[in-house]
Amino acid sequence: VLGCRNLRDKEWLSRQDPYVVITYASSKLRTKTDTDGGRNPSFNQKFVLPLIEGLREINAEVWNSNTLTFDDFIGSGRILLDKALTTGYDDSTWNLTSKSGRYQKSRRNRRV
Repeated sequence: VLGCRNLRDKEWLSRQDPYVVITYASSKLRTKTDTDGGRNPSFNQKFVLPLIEGLREINAEVWNSNTLTFDDFIGSGRILLDKALTTGYDDSTWNLTSKSGRYQKSRRNRRV
């Protein structure tokens, strides 16, 4: 998980503290929180997951960490593994969708 660009900002007074949750089958992994990462956080974290035959996508959710209240959902996306399985890597970017399933307007080039 490299980072994100142009995230929707969920903070009013300060910079948001994003993190990413990756889900693949029954595995759920979380990046470190990029404190004050704002709209363009950087994670640079590597996860190793055992592949399951027939399961060719990873789900990613981006959250804003809060201390006193529940964390804020920023967006989610599906990462298709076909290119990575064929070529050995995938350096694509993926758009996030909101809770309603809509692509986030004017927010492009998210990298998860």
